[in-house]
This record gives sequence, C-alpha cells and structure tokens, in this order.
Amino acid sequence: MRTRKYALGAALTALVMLCGCNAAPAETATPAESSVTAATDAHTESSVTAATDAPAEPTETDVPQTAINEQLTSPAVTSTLPGGYIPRSELLDCNFFDAVDFNAFDAGSTAYDTGGEPLCGVAPHHLAAGHFVAGMYKAAAAAEPETVVLLAPMHYRSENVICTTDKGWNTAFGAVLCDTGLAAMFADKLGAPYDDEMVEYDHSASSHIPFIKRYLPDAKVAVLLVSPRAGRDFPERLADTLYEMSQSKRVFFAFSIDFSHYLQPNEAEKHDAGTLKAVTEGDTGTIEHFTDDNVDTPYCLSAFVRLSALLGGKITKADHGNTYTVGNMPYNPTLFTEGVTSYFVFLTS
Repeated sequence: MRTRKYALGAALTALVMLCGCNAAPAETATPAESSVTAATDAHTESSVTAATDAPAEPTETDVPQTAINEQLTSPAVTSTLPGGYIPRSELLDCNFFDAVDFNAFDAGSTAYDTGGEPLCGVAPHHLAAGHFVAGMYKAAAAAEPETVVLLAPMHYRSENVICTTDKGWNTAFGAVLCDTGLAAMFADKLGAPYDDEMVEYDHSASSHIPFIKRYLPDAKVAVLLVSPRAGRDFPERLADTLYEMSQSKRVFFAFSIDFSHYLQPNEAEKHDAGTLKAVTEGDTGTIEHFTDDNVDTPYCLSAFVRLSALLGGKITKADHGNTYTVGNMPYNPTLFTEGVTSYFVFLTS
C-alpha cells in the first residue's frame, strides 16, 4: 500500500466514523422510516437475512486548494451546463458530504496508475477511506468518460431488490446530470424500478457523487442499487447489461464496495487475502458465496470481475487498508470493539 501523510481532517474523520464500520447489506428500514441525515447514521447497520438464492450474509489535473474552498463556500447551483437551469426539485441531495473532510481526501490522494486507461473500478463508500475514492476518480478522469455508471449496495429494506433513478444530483461543485438513457436500460434490461428516495438516502451511492463532479465535471451518472436478495443469476445479467452500455459510449463503471466487516485486524487480513485471490483469479463462484467476513456486496463484486473479463481488461489492486491503517493510527482494541472495515481499490485497464 502506498504511504501517505494525511491531513488532520482525514484522521479525525476516521476516528468519528469508527463506530460506523458495519456491513453494507443492512436493509433495516426505508429512508422514510429512519432519519438518515449524517454519514455516521448511515453507517449504523444491521444484518440481513438473505433469500435462499443469495449469499448467507452478504469500496488529474490539480486544482489549487483555494479554488476548491471557493467552490465549497459558494451557494449550491442547479446547473452550469448548456440548456439552462435544472429545477432544484429535479435534483437529489448528497446528504453525506462534508467540505472539510472532502478537502482532506483531495489533498491526501493522487490518481492511481495502472499503466492503462481505466475501464472500471472498485472503491469504498465508508468515507474513513475517502482518499481511496478520490484516487479512483482522479484515475478515471484520464479516460474522459461521458458517463459514470455507479453500482452500489442497498442498505435499507425495500420490496425491490434493485432500484435506479432518473434524477440528477445537487453537489457543492454544481449539478450532475443523470444519463437517463442508461438508467432506462437498468429499468428495461434488469427490471429496476425508479426509487429516488432510496437512491438519495443510501450513502453507498450518494457518497460518491461529489467525487464524480469534482474530478469528472462533465460526466453524467447512472446509479443502480443492488440488494443481497437480487438472485444468484444477477451478477451475470448485470455484467452483460453493463457491457452493452460500454458499446454505445465512453463509460467508467464504478463499484462502491466495502470489504471485511466486524473482524479484528489479523482476521480481516486473512479474509482480505482470500478476497484478493478470488478477484485476481476471476473466481466468481467463490465471490458469490462470500459473507460479511469478506465483502458487503458479493453480487456487485462478482459483476465487476465478470465485466472486467468482458471488457478484456486486467484487474490491478491499486490500494488496500482498513479502518485504522487508513488514518495512520495505532491499533487500539478499546476503540475497535466491533472490529474493523477493510477497503480495496481495484482498477481494470
């Protein structure tokens, strides 16, 4: 793993969010039923009983920092793109954005270099590792994608096992437009219903949106949330749909995935080694049977591996760490009573 000196803000972020290193598939309440107004709330999650066909239980161009600060302190805009303004009611909010933390993530990251043009990637949604997310999107900027397709786990209980939205997003850096054509493909090809509220209030997707706007300012987005109840055949169907999308335009496929949960560091490292082996060997059968000990969304990880093969790309491990190592903190078991969350960045080029 690359060594970095992190800003104080990033270390504080890690400390604040330690209690939030729970697993992604925590479909315990709909956004309407729970008050999800802060990142720490979003990381308080419980287990999900999976269906019989699902796993047992189920991560540039430099801009001066002053420019970032100016953008963050200016009023949120609706649209700076051609075609006029977008009504505020047509945009979803990024409820888990914090300007101080974002500046720390930006300063503490550089674009990952995999020796080729990035086609798709995996990065966390647990923002204790926000610099991992920044590094992935800084790398993706080199490919100049027209659209970022974001795949993320569904944390809240819903009658639907997948969902999408045709709405754009309001960020501190300006509006992000939805690629409604690709969102419609999720609906038509996979049967995904439109559920704006579910997508908006799940940190697995909305936490990534400001990074997309910051580092790929002209890109549109299309989001799909995936439940652990999506079905054993879903990863293959999803990968085939994503590959079809890649044939029509320049797309970067971003998979928002956290890895080992609830384990002490030595045990997490063992499971991370198994995860790395399965990913680099393309062992989707093993991946789809992983539990929270390895990854929070096996189906999305399997789809990433399958899509990488369809695109003819090579998967590279760009980064790895866990809740305490990403903040350069000594391990303290009194702080990590529920174990740690581990993170990978994978890039396919």
